[in-house]
Amino acid sequence: MLSSLSISAPLEIKRINPLENREVEQLTQERLEELWKQLAEKYKDDEKFHSLIADKQVELKNNNLFNIKVPNIYYDKLFHNYQEPILTFMHEATSNEALSYKVVVQVEQHEAKIYLPREKFDAMASRNSSMYSLRKLFPDIDF
Repeated sequence: MLSSLSISAPLEIKRINPLENREVEQLTQERLEELWKQLAEKYKDDEKFHSLIADKQVELKNNNLFNIKVPNIYYDKLFHNYQEPILTFMHEATSNEALSYKVVVQVEQHEAKIYLPREKFDAMASRNSSMYSLRKLFPDIDF
């Protein structure tokens, strides 16, 4: 019994240079920010991914690690889902296969509200130390 076999055009094989022969780019903060914008531009059709990375700040820690600053811990899981496209893009752009990222939660410090007279005085005295001498001169006045 004969069977037929169809052979289509051979696939084009992309040649990969050995790691020893690759020219690894020395990454700078400016270059990292530029690559991050290119990544956001590349994935602008993927609405979820684009909105996730478009407004995030990146900070270079060393040549093999950068931080992605996020407002809360929830983003860590979201970035984990998109780890492969982020790292693939960065590896191809820099030829640095050791490049990785870490999601860092950036907590904003809010200034405490001042309500009580003692808190108001302490706040004024921290800006102007002569308030203590005024208080000694006028002990009956509540600042």
